[in-house]
Amino acid sequence: MSWGPILPPRKDIFDREAKLRAARLMEQRGRLHRKGNGHNGNGGTLVLDREKLARFKPARERVAGHLVDGALPARRRRVEGREILKVEDLAIHFGGVHALDGVNLNARTAEIAGVIGPNGAGKTTFFNCLSGLLTPDRGEITFDGHTLNGSPATRGRHGLGRTFQTPKLFGTLAVADNLIFGCRTADAAGRVYVFDPGLRRLSHEERAGRIARMVGFRGDLNAPAGSLPFGDLRTVELARALCGAPSLLMLDEPASGLDVGQAEDFVELLRTLSDLGLAILLIEHDMSLVMGICDYITVLDFGQVIAEGEPADIQRNEAVIEAYLGRQD
Repeated sequence: MSWGPILPPRKDIFDREAKLRAARLMEQRGRLHRKGNGHNGNGGTLVLDREKLARFKPARERVAGHLVDGALPARRRRVEGREILKVEDLAIHFGGVHALDGVNLNARTAEIAGVIGPNGAGKTTFFNCLSGLLTPDRGEITFDGHTLNGSPATRGRHGLGRTFQTPKLFGTLAVADNLIFGCRTADAAGRVYVFDPGLRRLSHEERAGRIARMVGFRGDLNAPAGSLPFGDLRTVELARALCGAPSLLMLDEPASGLDVGQAEDFVELLRTLSDLGLAILLIEHDMSLVMGICDYITVLDFGQVIAEGEPADIQRNEAVIEAYLGRQD
């Protein structure tokens, strides 16, 4: 479905004064090169849909009185955040390409941190290093007070959950079996569901069904996962990650393919999970969603951190503007 017909005209994310400063800076440094940057209209100018953002922002403030099927505790217990992830001097190269070069990043419980940047900036490579799919050349990753290493499965048992740009499920297994796999992993590792400790008292089947409802899946739990449309695949993959009882949930472009109404529900779900103590780290190209949901944002460009701060600071940062609008010869 095209986004164009259902959304109002997009407006630039940066204010006029910031753009003028950036234009002067780029004029001094050389001819501007525009670069594509994936979905959300990022074909050269980073954009922000103000009306869409206005629908996301209330999710940061409002308190849910109840949720469908009692999927989460009816009363939020706002949890005080603590540092759960510390990345220092992370670097990896492929041949002569430095995909990551000296990346530092922190994440805290009860907060949502965003990782953004143009295509090829190193965002997914960063996630792959955290989750154990890639081994960095140097750097240290500390997770929940301990050095993080081992296979992706080992890191999952320690509380690191992840989804992918393209959902990765066991296609021949039923949806319920995919979710139960996560529940069994959580129990085997002695994990606690920080967002709803009562889930541990449920059977695997009941727990899987409850988490599926929590994330908005309304399909047949007995259907083969491979038969689902893309949107449901993404929803079920999120449910499976939560079934593993993560302390940190990493989401790679989770809003891709969602319409505005679905995205609004998704934002409310993530804010609820965060308020209940879950740490969330997400990569997302939809700038309206990023600015409306994240507490803190780190910007990568060519494998390096070029900016970090709260959403309002990132929107005014000249290095970020230059990275998205263009760069010198």
